[in-house]
Amino acid sequence: MTPATTALILIDLQNEYRPGATWAIIGYDSVLANAAQLLATARKAGICVVHAQFYVRDEERGDYALHDEAAGETFRSAVAGEPGAEICAEVAPQDGDIVLHKNWPSAFRHTDLEARLKARGIETLVVAGVLTDSCVTATVFDAVYLGFHVFLVKEACGSLSEAMHRTGMLDMANRLYGGGILRMPEVLKALEGKAFRGWLCTRPVEFAYSLDNVNALYDSL
Repeated sequence: MTPATTALILIDLQNEYRPGATWAIIGYDSVLANAAQLLATARKAGICVVHAQFYVRDEERGDYALHDEAAGETFRSAVAGEPGAEICAEVAPQDGDIVLHKNWPSAFRHTDLEARLKARGIETLVVAGVLTDSCVTATVFDAVYLGFHVFLVKEACGSLSEAMHRTGMLDMANRLYGGGILRMPEVLKALEGKAFRGWLCTRPVEFAYSLDNVNALYDSL
């Protein structure tokens, strides 16, 4: 993994997912701590850093008609200007980072992210964030089909339950062409341009998982 052609993308690491919030992520403190370590390593290596922030202004909510009808005021999220929509202090952006506001699950939909990455010569994306089975999945699938090599950080993603996280990771693994899934010690090596080991995708649909084997398959990644 070459630092000059690699970007770290942190997806929706915002306050509204903290413990006790409406959309509390399981193990979020750990996800944030690992993401902060990724961020520090990437910055030290001079790697491009992108913060994708789910941030919807009132005038943009017309695109969310069905969502708002189902959720109502109680379950609204990503409300621009609200404390919950702000990026967590543990992974706060710094000068030189790219902060991308997005209105949809994928960080590539209706944004200039693809153009900005390709203008920098980025070929490989290291991805962390939440929710594994929603915004992370949407972003990763778009990235893969746009031609980026994507490496997911296993311990720096999370969802509303462990089951949602694990099946989300396996769903992405089944289509992670040209990329793979890395654990924290190995991804830190990768970000520093060192040799690393991890699970690599070798063919479509590697995991025909069931309720009986989903945990064993996830643990094998």
